[in-house]
Amino acid sequence: MEASATAEVAAEILEPLELRFSDLLLLSSAAPSHPPPSPAELARLESISAAAMQALGSSGPGLLAITEVPKAPDLRRLILPFARKLALLGRKDRARVLKEHGLGSDVPLKNLDRNVSSFALQLKYAHNLNSESSSIRSLCTEENHYYAEGNPVEDSFEKFDDKEFKILGSTFKELSLCMMELGLRLAQICDKAIDCRELKQSIMDGSAKGRLIHYHSTIDNIILKETNRTKKGSKKKVEPATLDPSPSDECTISRDFHEKTSVTHWYSESRSVKDRTSQITLSNLWQQWHYDYGIFTVLTSPSFMFSCLAEDCSHISCCRECSSPDEHTYLQLFDIKKNKIFVVRSPADSFIIQVGEAANILTSGKLQSTLHSVGRTVDMDNLSRQTFVVFLQPAWSKILSYSGYPEETSNHDKLVLRTEMTTSSKKEDAFLRYSTSDSKDSHQLMQEILRKIPPLSIRFRDGMTFAEFSHETTKQYYSSSGTQSMR
Repeated sequence: MEASATAEVAAEILEPLELRFSDLLLLSSAAPSHPPPSPAELARLESISAAAMQALGSSGPGLLAITEVPKAPDLRRLILPFARKLALLGRKDRARVLKEHGLGSDVPLKNLDRNVSSFALQLKYAHNLNSESSSIRSLCTEENHYYAEGNPVEDSFEKFDDKEFKILGSTFKELSLCMMELGLRLAQICDKAIDCRELKQSIMDGSAKGRLIHYHSTIDNIILKETNRTKKGSKKKVEPATLDPSPSDECTISRDFHEKTSVTHWYSESRSVKDRTSQITLSNLWQQWHYDYGIFTVLTSPSFMFSCLAEDCSHISCCRECSSPDEHTYLQLFDIKKNKIFVVRSPADSFIIQVGEAANILTSGKLQSTLHSVGRTVDMDNLSRQTFVVFLQPAWSKILSYSGYPEETSNHDKLVLRTEMTTSSKKEDAFLRYSTSDSKDSHQLMQEILRKIPPLSIRFRDGMTFAEFSHETTKQYYSSSGTQSMR
């Protein structure tokens, strides 16, 4: 039985482990400190390292938050507003801005019904083996391969000023470098904790992709279509009745936003989360469920904007930044072991680092990637979301070998098999016996999620290069015959 497209289920709030940047530096430093740390300080650092490995390992959520990163709040505030501005520009102006700053896009921007606009840059470390003491090498760009914009159309903007974007490229690279350093330092900590030399070197030899992402509101798509009309086309008036809530209410934020509470450990037994839930649906997603297939994914905390539908919907100025309506990031995790869905809440100026499948493979399962998606609000058509992400990947030629593979990856594969048996036999109770949830909607939702995820066992073969693994993963998710095909 398939899940209803409108079924809503409750997801518990996840507050990830916080690791302060100052402690990240201490734990990842190769040189001994002067004076040496006291026994009490050593014990504190060992405890933090153990907690970090638990969060990233098989008993944790596969992510943690880095806080108190110098300059990060300023860089985040500078870069995120560019996401919506770029997304809603006419194609001609946007293509000019992206070219000027060396950026591309890895989504087809000519699709005016898209849910997401993404602006990306390939990056890598130019490393020197003789300067091992330098944790971060110089940054250089590679050739970028992205979707073409297609033939440009006339813009609706009478007065477009490229100077508005003059710091886009420099801010993009500076924030990317900062986030790459976070991932590299965390890799050093993991290598030391699990006696592995793969992660840091794989990141140094590999590449990274910085991605500035705008998740569209319904109003954004109306503006986008109006912006990209030719001057010869007729401008059809947008009827307010097509939106909910009505335009007259859309500049008013009707919710009371409470201050975020202090963050505690993901599995803290002293904290009750049973009454702190969020309603999610299967169909109402900005980004579908998937596993990241790189080493680490580093994300800024997102920003949110409420938009207004003005009389002339060809401009984008009528919007205001706001707090998260539900006090979380809308990043959703599916914990396969617990058979539960969580939504992630983190401090506003923190960075989230998620484990990817390549790290899972390189560490023989000691680090665990997590199935995740990006949800959207059920009843706010005028809310958009912005974030900045850096994906850290090994070299395309890196050989992936996973001695513990069959045993370590069995949880997801077994759940998929159970789901398929349930669907084919029409015996819903066959799946319910393995569920920890009380909700019938939850069972159906999780079945539908798992049916759309190609198991690692059919995407990965021991001895594959990372390029082959990437290609096979992308094909099985998104090709015309893939589990999440848009066809």
